Amino acid sequence: MMDHLDTEDEGGGGGEGGGMMRWLITYADLITLLLAFFIVLYAMNRTEQVKFALVAQALAQNFDSNSIVGSSPGPSIITGLSGVAASSTAELQSLNQLQNRIEAALVKAHVANQVSVTSNERGVEVSLNATLLFTPGSAVLSAQATGLIELIGQALASVPNDVEVVGYTDSTPIRTALYPSNWQLSAMRAANVVYVLAKVPGINPNRLSLSGFGRYHPIASNATASGRQLNRRVNILVLRSNVATVAIGSGP
Repeated sequence: MMDHLDTEDEGGGGGEGGGMMRWLITYADLITLLLAFFIVLYAMNRTEQVKFALVAQALAQNFDSNSIVGSSPGPSIITGLSGVAASSTAELQSLNQLQNRIEAALVKAHVANQVSVTSNERGVEVSLNATLLFTPGSAVLSAQATGLIELIGQALASVPNDVEVVGYTDSTPIRTALYPSNWQLSAMRAANVVYVLAKVPGINPNRLSLSGFGRYHPIASNATASGRQLNRRVNILVLRSNVATVAIGSGP
């Protein structure tokens, strides 16, 4: 009788131990699921931060000043983003100061009404009417034009940005021994401006590039004399650093 009770007690104890083990297995499964859940939440959070960083950087590069990200004195919520925004803001301020210096130099040279200085998404653009620089059908800079280009170059020497010089003509056909078409004329005009800029102290020639668009990309109608005069121009574009990497490249 006693042996029978002892046997039942042992059997009952074994059943209770089995129940305890099942509870631990369920608890372990729950902990594993919670861990997986928080890992997924963390991964989603990191993805959103990266997306936000890309959007914020794009906004910082397209606003002229006081970027909406990185402008507060506190730390950035995204590691490294404040440095990118600060660098972009500093470059925009530098280019704004450059534009002011160029405009002041043009006023001093009494040609401000013949040269336009504007800012756009690519950088600071100085547009010079070709009649200010060349005689019709020629790419030879006059002495006065050379002095004007040197004056602009002195302002460009104050910034490290790359500079692109672009020549344009009107639609009037040209066919001479030197310039078989407006392509050659526009490119040579840009090349002669680059040649002067490359000699300005403080300007490294590897910052300079040129292109010629001929009669294409007019800014006015070629049907009138005044429109054709506006289309004959040479633009000096001081490129933002993110634009220069695409336009010129980052080679040695």
